[in-house]
Amino acid sequence: MLTSASGAFFFRGIIACVKPSEWLSIRVVAPPAAWDAIAAVLIDAGCAGVELREQPYSVIAYLPQSEHERLPEIEARLRQLSEYDLPPISKFEVQPVSPENWHTTWRRYFRSRRFGARLRVQPSWSRYKPRPEELLILLDPGLAFGTGGHPTTALCLELLDRYVQPGMRVADVGTGTGILAIAAAKLGAREVVAVDNDALSVKIAQGNIERNQVGHLVQVYEGDGFNALEGTFDLIVCNIISIFLEANAPKVPPLLNAGGIYIVSGVSGRNWRTSVRHAIEAVGLQVEEVRKRRTWVAAVFRKR
Repeated sequence: MLTSASGAFFFRGIIACVKPSEWLSIRVVAPPAAWDAIAAVLIDAGCAGVELREQPYSVIAYLPQSEHERLPEIEARLRQLSEYDLPPISKFEVQPVSPENWHTTWRRYFRSRRFGARLRVQPSWSRYKPRPEELLILLDPGLAFGTGGHPTTALCLELLDRYVQPGMRVADVGTGTGILAIAAAKLGAREVVAVDNDALSVKIAQGNIERNQVGHLVQVYEGDGFNALEGTFDLIVCNIISIFLEANAPKVPPLLNAGGIYIVSGVSGRNWRTSVRHAIEAVGLQVEEVRKRRTWVAAVFRKR
């Protein structure tokens, strides 16, 4: 989930405000090749959340009403991205966020879904009865997104289902709603440390952790990404945009035990090929598995 304005780009859907009427929705229509750069501009400008949509290709950001004077500057910076060999944006739209629109949106898109062989994610109002073999993650997002609907989250859930082993110590960097941390706990991790640099994300994640009765296994903190982690881990999952993954690659190996797993997502196919894979391999981690869904990539690296 993309969260906060402090430079860490956490990518799980939308981090919402407490009162939608106090926020503006910014819609930027552009090809996926420009999404990472657009997201970086919006977060740096003070947006508290960013969502990526594929029909049509667009980036949706949420800016406090009190910061509305920054809109001309934001649009100008976005238009300048074309100078860096990126596809130009075709539309820039701003409108107030109403509570009615917000509730309609998340209820329309959040339904019971299965990920991998065992994980089932569903809202509190769903009438679906999980099968005996399914591990249920119950989310009531209220005014927050992060439900597995985006391909990057779905890929991470599938990879966690494959790689989490009982007894592992796991870290979730950029936890958002806490969905990946909860999944790791349900899959048998003995301890999960979840970190986000946005206070509201931490509050939302804590509520979901308690709702799923894994508070004895999952600790959630407000902190600066990998810098907030202490000790070493058997598995780290990080669903964050490319520029963050590249910049923070050197911080990962010291945090992994020998043979440890590093799962990354939030990466477009173009950025995977040109930069992200090379940055992570350059610090000594070896790619073990790559999965693609539409324009998105998730990968598993191992510390040998």
